[in-house]
Amino acid sequence: MKHFFRDLLAGVGFLILFCFSSCKEQTHYVREVGEVFHTLYHMTYASDSSAQAVVERALQELNYTANPFDSTSLLYAINNNRTQVVNAGFIELWTAAREYAERSQGAYDVTVAPLVNAWGFGFAPSPWPDGEVPRSALDSILSFVGYQKVTLRGDTLIKSDPRVQIDFSSIAKGMASDYVARALQAQGITSYMVEIGGEIAYAGVNPEGKPWRIGINKPLLDSLGLEHYNEYEEIIELPQKGGGVATSGNYRNFKVRDDGTLYAHTIDPRSGRPMETDVLSATILHADCFRADALATASMALGAEAAERMLQAIPGVEYLLIVALPLGAEEPYELRRSTHFPKNRQK
Repeated sequence: MKHFFRDLLAGVGFLILFCFSSCKEQTHYVREVGEVFHTLYHMTYASDSSAQAVVERALQELNYTANPFDSTSLLYAINNNRTQVVNAGFIELWTAAREYAERSQGAYDVTVAPLVNAWGFGFAPSPWPDGEVPRSALDSILSFVGYQKVTLRGDTLIKSDPRVQIDFSSIAKGMASDYVARALQAQGITSYMVEIGGEIAYAGVNPEGKPWRIGINKPLLDSLGLEHYNEYEEIIELPQKGGGVATSGNYRNFKVRDDGTLYAHTIDPRSGRPMETDVLSATILHADCFRADALATASMALGAEAAERMLQAIPGVEYLLIVALPLGAEEPYELRRSTHFPKNRQK
């Protein structure tokens, strides 16, 4: 699953923010670009003054709840068995994560943390830096991976095995964008786009008074997100009702073995190995960015056919899947989109 708040450009390349502003803006917009938790963010919102203070408070709240690297965070305490008591934000994340684990029949599972660590994409160093984890080690780790091994009773999280660890990387950056959006809304701000590591929460209109636009990258291997940064498969206008949008793909965050073969950051919690999937990229629209974030990863994990069945069963979800075609096909991939996914505005 996606690494949490680590690689500056690993997620940003999936969705590129577009804000086309005219010379004479009818409403003043604040634009801010920076780094939070080692992840790049872009924020644009309609306001006469900066809301940076409330934004930082929202991000620090999320950091406390879900940052596995921070020894003072709640998630760190849960993973190291220092507490069982969780807060409302943790409950919101865990409840959604468990729902999608069940919908995906375990292909999506935030208890995958020990496996992600073993493959070198997690919050702890891997003992196998050469890029191949022994089968015996994977079998051992798999014995304490599984969302069924965690029970939430009120505000108490109970593990059936103390070695169980949680990795919210596939959902937390989306929640960070949601937290900021909620903070802006509380300030009376109704037009904004918040992008953190490629996950976007938005509402209203851009500085031109038009719908917000984003670009969806072509699924081309680019570990730094620089070489193919401006090569787009589609450019879309986001629905003005607002909500969240997230993209997951393995073409930004991967590693290369000594023999030149690649392995990607999305780890299958069932096999313990990097995913082998025909979904090159999954872009999800949902009312909540954190849910879009999780569903994008779940779609990668499931593969195209199962992903479409899952997504079509969830109300309010729109999707665009970039799906690899067999070798020898005329094109390397095809696009599969839901009925109401926004049209391509690039042409």
